[in-house]
Amino acid sequence: MAQMSEELIEQWADATAEIYNESLTGINLSRLPDAVAQYVDLFSQSEDLTFNADATPTDYFDNHPFLAVTAVLKNPEAMEVLDSDAQDALDAMADFTEAWYKFDLENEPELGISEADVDDVDEDW
Repeated sequence: MAQMSEELIEQWADATAEIYNESLTGINLSRLPDAVAQYVDLFSQSEDLTFNADATPTDYFDNHPFLAVTAVLKNPEAMEVLDSDAQDALDAMADFTEAWYKFDLENEPELGISEADVDDVDEDW
């Protein structure tokens, strides 16, 4: 099975930024229908691909698509600006984006002391 390309992942991040108006202050209702349409297109390109351990949407924007999908689905005002097809599409991609989010969390590098840091330690301290 083919893997998601970094370009495709960046497009997901761009659509997520569109939902949030390129900030973390909240959902931009005026941009939401177009951003969800982008999500629908990206989902159709992605649903049969495997996730990429070397790239995540948060490399390009602070919020993961799963967080955006969940925020929209839980926001009555956001749901009102979407037609029923867009609502159904978001609901259909919720499991996919959740699995992707969990995959990305599991593949985050652990923070700590690297071997390079250990080699640089002066033992006379």
